[in-house]
Amino acid sequence: MKIYESIANENLLKEFANPMGKTMMNHAFNTCGIENYLSIATVLSPKILEVNGCYFISEFYNGNIESLEQEYNFDRQKIEKHVNSWSLTDFFLLARDSSLDNDGIYFNFCKIIKYFWELWFKELFPELKFNIEIIENFMGESDMAITVYQLT
Repeated sequence: MKIYESIANENLLKEFANPMGKTMMNHAFNTCGIENYLSIATVLSPKILEVNGCYFISEFYNGNIESLEQEYNFDRQKIEKHVNSWSLTDFFLLARDSSLDNDGIYFNFCKIIKYFWELWFKELFPELKFNIEIIENFMGESDMAITVYQLT
């Protein structure tokens, strides 16, 4: 038998504040409803907009491409980095809990978002190359942030 581990570290279940199952999958079955799964799917595979050759996570874009082009001298990479940067703790605006203070849990979460965004961009745009980065204190964010941009 050969075992292929999940991207989520199964051992982190022991560090959960209130584990609701014997395994991570069992915990998910016991704690997430259909609405949770559907909304999480949009985080792992977000809606993407293409504007003037730039690709943006739609949730992060506010329609200001002209001012960004001026500010960043039409540098597509800088524009995308700016718009697509998001604090990873802001994924939990109304759901903050002690897990954010647990480095193992938090870094595994960061790794998972990065992994799925890489897959998603590769699937949507196989002819383009994107970089998804987890960066500390990027673009004024207070802690770890994620950003995505095209490689030229």
